[in-house]
Amino acid sequence: MRSESPATRLRSQSRLIGVAVSGSINNALLTSIVPLFLLSLGASPFLIGLVATSEYLQKMGRVGGLQLMQRTGKAGLFFWGRLCSVPAGLALALLAFYGANGVWAAWIGLALFSARGLIQQAGNTAWWPLVQDNTSSGGIGAFLTRMRLQQRLLELVLPILIGWYLGSQPIADDFGPLFALAIFSTCGGAFLVRAVAEQPLSPPEDGLTRRLRQALAAPQIRAYALFIMARTAVLAATFPLWVVALTDGGLPVSYFVWMTPVQALGYVIGLHGWGRMVDRHGSRGPLTITLLLQAAMAPAWLFLPTGLSWIALWAGVVYLLWGTLDGGYQMGQSRAMIDAVSKEYQAEGFSLAMYASALGGIVGGIAGGACFQWSAALVGPRGPIFYLCAVQLAFVAAWLLSTRLAGYREQTPVRRFLRLSS
Repeated sequence: MRSESPATRLRSQSRLIGVAVSGSINNALLTSIVPLFLLSLGASPFLIGLVATSEYLQKMGRVGGLQLMQRTGKAGLFFWGRLCSVPAGLALALLAFYGANGVWAAWIGLALFSARGLIQQAGNTAWWPLVQDNTSSGGIGAFLTRMRLQQRLLELVLPILIGWYLGSQPIADDFGPLFALAIFSTCGGAFLVRAVAEQPLSPPEDGLTRRLRQALAAPQIRAYALFIMARTAVLAATFPLWVVALTDGGLPVSYFVWMTPVQALGYVIGLHGWGRMVDRHGSRGPLTITLLLQAAMAPAWLFLPTGLSWIALWAGVVYLLWGTLDGGYQMGQSRAMIDAVSKEYQAEGFSLAMYASALGGIVGGIAGGACFQWSAALVGPRGPIFYLCAVQLAFVAAWLLSTRLAGYREQTPVRRFLRLSS
């Protein structure tokens, strides 16, 4: 493998950050508001749960990405994944613009959203290999801090404008211009990635299935796959359904959209600290702290208030704390994944990590949407609140699995880290 110069690596990192920012714009303009769009069409809580399932199912598109990467290269694969997703994004915008209505339209919208994401995820097969090519394990925290700081600063502003535009009770037509703008962001990210440097791929000596089996044979990959599967299952079974619980509780749509910048603010507050912790002490500390505290937040659902002012205040505090913890979790999880994947099976290892995450998300999304809906029927109006509280406590199980990750025993324990920091 050739070694890139520091200047080339920095330029590539800047391009990668630009690509990530374009993805955040996409998320604000389309991905994060698709549940609200489907609710405006009359979607049920079960269908909203399927949105989360779809987001994880889309990651299975990386199977195709693995097959194509040898032909297109890493940057080329990402470029074509973004570009080829544009027709599905355009169709979703047209569905909103021309006023489809009813549950059937919600199902069509879900199908278009899924097709768009599936194609993009085929291209996303190249994302972590490109990051690994242009960073060192000791500097991954610094790079992720730069990248995610810019992403979250954008998320402090853009959702406020989107929430103001949508208002408290948007109709389907209102989402059309936002979905159309997302197409331009998609194309921008595609063209930015073309100039990112990459290490050449080793020519495969075996078929895809055999390479995947060989990668999965590594104990560190298996441990990471089990961990990410469990954590993603709990997340998919809870977090996407917050929108239903909060809007049913009386929170207007515009207020819910504004929770994104509140969460981003929490993310930014702790970002530099989490990044330094990951680079100096590894993934153990951030994963332990964040997973246990996210579980400890579960009883807050039992105290969800009524009245617009109180529920908005409650949601603001919860999203701020969640954003702070999510920043630490993402730092720790990214470091743990990069530590688990060897460069010998780079594409296969990262893809297996995504498949494990997808499987957990699929199961969690389907089961979560169904159980959330049944809880209301079986227990009454408070049923969904009890459900969210009970399932969120399962983050403790994900933390237990994190103790089996690569390098866990060699990394700084939390108690020792806290003593060093005091």
